[in-house]
Amino acid sequence: MNFIMNLYLYTLLAKTMKRTATRFRLIGGSAVGASVFVFWIIIPGIPVAIKRFAGPMIISLITTAAIFRLNSMELIGKAAGYLSIYAFAFGGIMKFLFSTVPVFRGKQEKIWYILGGGMVGYHVISWWLAQMGRKCRGNIYKVRMRGGQNEIELDALLDTGNSLREPISGRPVLVVEEESFHKLLGAKKPEKLKIIPYRSVGKENGIMEGYEIPEIIIKGREEDLRCRKVIVGISKNKVSASGKYQMILHPDLYNGMAGGQEAAVMK
Repeated sequence: MNFIMNLYLYTLLAKTMKRTATRFRLIGGSAVGASVFVFWIIIPGIPVAIKRFAGPMIISLITTAAIFRLNSMELIGKAAGYLSIYAFAFGGIMKFLFSTVPVFRGKQEKIWYILGGGMVGYHVISWWLAQMGRKCRGNIYKVRMRGGQNEIELDALLDTGNSLREPISGRPVLVVEEESFHKLLGAKKPEKLKIIPYRSVGKENGIMEGYEIPEIIIKGREEDLRCRKVIVGISKNKVSASGKYQMILHPDLYNGMAGGQEAAVMK
């Protein structure tokens, strides 16, 4: 039973973190994790707090890191957070089923009903993840960038939490993957170079290379928005693990509050 629940949780985690894992690793990792957990529970002489909380958490983290080949504490911590949320959600769904739904009521001791409840929980959480994914895709826009010699079109995430600005002018900065920016010919002009300080997880103080480009056009739902003299920060890393977008759009650019830049609505 613990094996099946582990399999549900790790499958959900793979969807959430966009990590690939073979069926062998998912099934094998779930089985090994469940076996180690059972062995841990029957070991005598271990304090209750360690046996019930610390031990299972460590087992879960090690198993997760092995299944998805997580190589940083940041990723392992993020995975632990998602697993905690899903385990809590599973518990709530199971409690609801066994206390409210007639088919399940009073049958929480029967293994087949527990597994059935787990399947219901898995599909409910999968549906919720799909809805959240659609909501996220609703914040993705097509953005056309114009450089000195050509123009390119990229998918951009409108990130309301993006507060990155060029320190001297205070103008908002959008962020583009380096590989994509290289396709914009003639954009790397020395006189347009900007040095942009930033902070991120795992990097307290960083420096990003940026350039001012002539223009971008944001394709909106009903009308397009043209912004001239836009500062573009170049990210050496992927801005989307899944590759759904190649740019992070500053909200002030989308809202037309460019602060010293020219912005105009295109009908």
